[in-house]
Amino acid sequence: MRVTPNTPDGGARSAELDGLRALAALSVFGFHAWLYTRAIPVAIGRSTATDYVLHELRLGLVLFFVLSGFLLYRPWVAAALSGRPAPSLRRYALRRAMRVAPAYYVAVLASVALLWNLGSSPGVRLPSGESLPLFAVFAQNFSDGTLMTLNPPTWTLAVEVTFYVALPLLGALAVRGRGTRRRQALVPLLMLLGGLATNATLAAYPSNTWSKTLPALLPYFALGMLAAVLVHGRRCGPRAQRLLLAGGLTAVLADALLWSLPLGADATPFLHTVRDVLAGAGFAVIVGAVAAGPPLRAVSALASLGTISYGLYLWHVPLLVWARARGFVALNPLAATAAVLPASALVAAASWRWVERPALAWARGRLAPQRSAAAALTS
Repeated sequence: MRVTPNTPDGGARSAELDGLRALAALSVFGFHAWLYTRAIPVAIGRSTATDYVLHELRLGLVLFFVLSGFLLYRPWVAAALSGRPAPSLRRYALRRAMRVAPAYYVAVLASVALLWNLGSSPGVRLPSGESLPLFAVFAQNFSDGTLMTLNPPTWTLAVEVTFYVALPLLGALAVRGRGTRRRQALVPLLMLLGGLATNATLAAYPSNTWSKTLPALLPYFALGMLAAVLVHGRRCGPRAQRLLLAGGLTAVLADALLWSLPLGADATPFLHTVRDVLAGAGFAVIVGAVAAGPPLRAVSALASLGTISYGLYLWHVPLLVWARARGFVALNPLAATAAVLPASALVAAASWRWVERPALAWARGRLAPQRSAAAALTS
């Protein structure tokens, strides 16, 4: 890799990274279009090559976790390795809250409105009315009665919010350590090992709820954070970027193949320990190559879809299962995609226009006086 100074981390949005968000969202949509058009919407019992291929689109979720680790950890990496001030906790907390919560609450309320009277329809799984407050505090993962119900993909947001709470503590360790890049890699490497140890324990003592919490999913965030450490201040040329992209994609495909092989019961503890770490490592390499390499037009062309990817992620499953229950889609993944993807994108665009962007603008307005005061003190 040819190493040259990079642009400052934590600056303007990257069209290429937004494009990766779009690919992750489309991948998850494709998985759910397959899942929720099955006669019985369960992921087990795959019988055809198409089933196996579409099932592995689930790995888009791993890419989302890796991207979160990479993007959110970068300011702390920059502070540790470049001598910059540590990120403002007030700014971080307010921006994270406004980025996630308003659109999430709107989508949860809409899911109740759309699905509450469709409880007997295939794919519709509803919690009890008494347990709905768990969704208000992102705690649906901690109860079997709410996990994977109402709007199933929101279980990942409960994990994300837990990561948001933990990240300033991890960042403080990084900034306190300062030092070399090798030293900064210790925090994500310890997280990676901790996640694998958690999953080894869960392989021996299975728990559906604990398998969908941050300790079990730490490896994916840790790999993204490690990529942030490794690419900080670096650039790679086109040839190195192509090699890295090819290597990362190979790792992702190898992970998908590993989970598709009939390895038998003896391999189950190993698979449940490593989960999709191989895909996570591949995605981390891809994210790093995209961030440190020259622009990729094919990826940046998807930036607009990446901008609304959060809304697309929030809305697509409620719309899929509602459309199926109402008879608006055939039991075919392509037909479901043709019918529901445009509708989901329109709703996502509306969410961005009238919920997400105004919330972020409000946060910027609240933070502006803080920035002005800081500038006055340093002038």
